[in-house]
Amino acid sequence: MAKIVESLKRLSVEHGARKHDNNRTIKRKSELISSIEEAVSLDHNYILAICGTQSDPEFRIGTALSNHTCVIYSVGENLNQTATLSHNQTPIVGIRFSPTSRNILYTATNNGEITACDLRAKGKVVARFKDITEDGKTKPLCSFDVSCDEKLIAGGTEHIGGDTFILFWDARYTSSKLGDKNNLLGGYWESHVEDVTSLAFHSSKQDVLASGSTDGLINVFDLTQPSEDSALTYSLNTESSVDRIGWLNDDNLWCTTHNSLQLWDYDGATPYAKFDRSNLVVSQSFQNADPDDYYIVRFHASNALGQPFLLAGASSVKGENLRCLNVVNDQLETCYNMIGNKQIVRDSWLHEKSGSLITVGEGGLINIWRTAETIPIQENSSHKLVAKIGTGKVRDRQHRTKPY
Repeated sequence: MAKIVESLKRLSVEHGARKHDNNRTIKRKSELISSIEEAVSLDHNYILAICGTQSDPEFRIGTALSNHTCVIYSVGENLNQTATLSHNQTPIVGIRFSPTSRNILYTATNNGEITACDLRAKGKVVARFKDITEDGKTKPLCSFDVSCDEKLIAGGTEHIGGDTFILFWDARYTSSKLGDKNNLLGGYWESHVEDVTSLAFHSSKQDVLASGSTDGLINVFDLTQPSEDSALTYSLNTESSVDRIGWLNDDNLWCTTHNSLQLWDYDGATPYAKFDRSNLVVSQSFQNADPDDYYIVRFHASNALGQPFLLAGASSVKGENLRCLNVVNDQLETCYNMIGNKQIVRDSWLHEKSGSLITVGEGGLINIWRTAETIPIQENSSHKLVAKIGTGKVRDRQHRTKPY
């Protein structure tokens, strides 16, 4: 694949696709109503993660529970449970639907294994991917992702034995086809020094991978290069512990740390937008809540609800508060209040066609949020934050001839 190229347009915090006009209207301080609420488990299990398919009109969601199971639902007019996967024996660290099939679900677990299950065959495991080393020790995973063409799987490990790894498997060659021989392609181990908490393949460039770590770095790799040293195209220092990362467009990334949202040009020396937890206080998005109770869930780069937004929550004496926040005049403001939230939210997923935002969390509940009627207001044409472009920083390190 060709090297990463310059985008024709820099991304603003409004996602760069919208032209601002004084006569345009936006939805602000509106409401999302929980149209469906479902308890996944009666045993008080947390729901740790959610993923879904963008199929229409009926789509699927998969949930990962703290008891190591996955529960699958079909979503249309109602929420219908279709399968429960119980093959995992250790904590689930990630869950993804196949980018090419709504019937294949990938899960990654802390014991270093990634499985693919076929929902047409009652969730049968049809492929396993793991690091089989000579001493029999596996590397504990804490993140994974699947490339857009579903040819490559990447897994990020914990910091173990002085090293941290990003491992790669060819998804077309499963362990069953190889007679249980090692189906690992290789890996990188020089670019991070602590747990790799998030991996994100580019949505259209199958050989471009971004990684985030508790060491504070976001790294961007060109996987066509022959060594890890040459593959590491950009290294961005968030100066915090990275929680989640994702792509905004060809050359922009979003990142949530454990106390901030950051937006980056991947050749920038600093983020062109950064909002700390204190910005939630300034915006008065969460009144009557202790700042220590604020938490960031996830950034959604889609325009399905009118504009990209940050989902954040806070606990207070009045209950669990949840908000969708967007950037206005260089600060965070509430664009949607979430009416009826009953839990601390751990993850969220957005079905773009229907505009359904789905949240899961520590109460074991699935909530499907949809828009209520809103009153349009004038949009200020100054609601734009221009990206600050800098020089990329890449750490010097000894050249290696092979990535693994």
